[in-house]
Amino acid sequence: MLRRQRSGFTLIELLVVIAIIAILIGLLLPAVQKVREAASRMTCSNNLKQQSLAMHNYAGVYESKFPASRGFNPAGAPAAGTPANVDDKFRCWTHLCLPYLEQDNVARQYDQNKRWSDLTTNTGGVSNMQIAQTNLKLFACPSAPNTRLPNLAFTSNSSPGGQPGYPVSIPSGTYGIGDYTAIRQVRFRFLRANSLVGNGATNPQAPYAGLTADDEFGRLGGLMFTVRENAIVAVTDGTSNTIMFIEVAGRPNWLARVNGQLIPQSPTALTDQLGWASPDGAVISVDGMNGLTGAVNGGSAANQPSNCIMNCNTDSEPFSYHTGGVMVSMGDGSVRFLRDSTSAATFAAMCTARGGEVFSE
Repeated sequence: MLRRQRSGFTLIELLVVIAIIAILIGLLLPAVQKVREAASRMTCSNNLKQQSLAMHNYAGVYESKFPASRGFNPAGAPAAGTPANVDDKFRCWTHLCLPYLEQDNVARQYDQNKRWSDLTTNTGGVSNMQIAQTNLKLFACPSAPNTRLPNLAFTSNSSPGGQPGYPVSIPSGTYGIGDYTAIRQVRFRFLRANSLVGNGATNPQAPYAGLTADDEFGRLGGLMFTVRENAIVAVTDGTSNTIMFIEVAGRPNWLARVNGQLIPQSPTALTDQLGWASPDGAVISVDGMNGLTGAVNGGSAANQPSNCIMNCNTDSEPFSYHTGGVMVSMGDGSVRFLRDSTSAATFAAMCTARGGEVFSE
């Protein structure tokens, strides 16, 4: 009598099939990740473009002038006797572009006569602080981590001329993600650390020879001033040659690149990087970083061959989660990918609006 053979896989055949599936998954995952990152980068690019176009729409309404980046204090606020247009970080450009980013409903709830972090309820039933704690997709890069640490409590002592209403204490907590900032100036310390300044016989060929200090309204100033509007025609380097917004993604999580490795710093969260609504979080000055320690250049920064331009510190310096560089939007609304191999001289030329520099694509 013939026995019927049972059909099925042997153990060896099953293991071979599993191994083949594992190999296929291993080959597929990088491709999926690349597609996902390409989509995230496209979204990030679109966010920057929309913000730049919003500023141009704003300028179209207000005599072809870009707004001040953060010095918007109306006279008499936050206390009687306070003059208008002092750099007291009352609010910033992000609040002004909301109506041009299809966020008019948010803009209407925001009270422009109160500080951005004010806790009192507005006529719309919410406070400025509650609005500042709201996540808006156009201010967040999807390539950056979704999970952000709570900000630590922060006390602002910036009080030009001893203005009333200081210090201003801002509580710890989670604020709306802000991965993009305006550049108000290139710091003199950035130039010094990268051998871009000099005088006489010391370095007469330096691109910024003769400069001795920061000058926001002169050669070192960016496209948007701190406390006053800037006419488009005053961008003498050309809007297509000047960065308007740049990525500083991942904040308030504090990371620094030390000897080539990104390492969480202590404390792990920054204090003054308070999201898209914060004048400290949405406006930066370019300092540069030490490529070996990850430390942001201080006032005494000396010439260092290891100076890093970007992607070395999330503390108010250009940083992204895209491989090889950061996304920037130019003053004309175009968006570019700025590689981290960009020279310090080229980067400074792109950040300044009146430097008279010429740089190559």
